[in-house]
Amino acid sequence: MLRFILPSLIWTAFVVVISLVPSSNVNLKEIQIEGVDKIAHFIMYTLMSLFWAIGLKRQNVSILLRRNAFKISVFGGFFLSLIIELIQEFVILTRHFEVLDLIANGIGCIFGIVLFKIIYQDYGSN
Repeated sequence: MLRFILPSLIWTAFVVVISLVPSSNVNLKEIQIEGVDKIAHFIMYTLMSLFWAIGLKRQNVSILLRRNAFKISVFGGFFLSLIIELIQEFVILTRHFEVLDLIANGIGCIFGIVLFKIIYQDYGSN
């Protein structure tokens, strides 16, 4: 099972680390486009949801995990997003809770499943 979800775990760890780095440590002066961070959130959570859906659908340890892979990917991703936003608000002094980040993350999670269903049409019914 680990070989199927390892990419998901690595990507999730990357998302958590990149989301919790204090903004004072990130120098993005050359990127001044309004909303570019929302696109980044969307892409990060699309990939995370896609990786989790692939890993959970391909694993053969639990049929329950396989059947609920889409729900786990979307709701797990959104829940993680909410936890990260709360940590940013209450723990990291240079970061703040943003509802639009949460929305971009949630839409990204849903789009990851849509992408999965487009790429892996034969897995969609399992």
